[in-house]
Amino acid sequence: MSGRVAIVTGASGGIGRVVATTYARHGAAVVVAARRAGALAQTAQLITDAGGTAHSVVADLTDETACTTVVRAALDRFGRVDTLVNNAAAPGTDAPVSEADSANWHAVLATNLVAPMTLSREVLRLAMLPARGGDIQFFSSAAARRVLPNKAHYAASKRALSALAETLALEVGPSGVRVNTVVIGAVSGDLVDGYVARTAASEGVDASVIRRRLSAGTALRRLVDPLEVAEVSAWLAGPAASAVTGQEIGVTGG
Repeated sequence: MSGRVAIVTGASGGIGRVVATTYARHGAAVVVAARRAGALAQTAQLITDAGGTAHSVVADLTDETACTTVVRAALDRFGRVDTLVNNAAAPGTDAPVSEADSANWHAVLATNLVAPMTLSREVLRLAMLPARGGDIQFFSSAAARRVLPNKAHYAASKRALSALAETLALEVGPSGVRVNTVVIGAVSGDLVDGYVARTAASEGVDASVIRRRLSAGTALRRLVDPLEVAEVSAWLAGPAASAVTGQEIGVTGG
């Protein structure tokens, strides 16, 4: 990926941080974007300490102007954008639809669906369409298909990304831009740890019970490692995936 430039959102921790550091390890210059300035700076430092190239942009991507700012920052610093990884997401507050809070739905959709659309629009308009090439990725969730009670807000926002990606792939394919969705399963890390702790407390069981339940729901009988997601994303961004567009790529453990 030497000479290539990637924007990774939600890069202040979790999967986003691992994706950003993986791209840098493969030789890309990485623009990392997120709302948490301190944690984002740590991601950029990890990259530079390892000999990579990073530029951080603190941004709330639910603000349309912030999306433009991120893309322009990448162009000002590196002169191009080859890949956009739409990873940033919000889980929202769980509740049955019969008790749904509209504000919660609006907030989740704003972060999980509208922000990725807006950032993709801006990267297309300012960088990829003029260059007649590029790679856009939307990170979705297995929870969009294997739905659970009280999580309709999250599942709906993530399933919508696939429709967005498939439509966008048709629209921009003639210009050489590829668009795909990476569907991610239960990934080891802080988010799953938090879910396990909350669920164990609500059910009155040990956390190990919930963790075994998550693992048992996969063909591989284990959680996904963030690096496994990052390497698939890097493959999608590279020449080996040059004919792959409009697809859902599952990294779920089966």
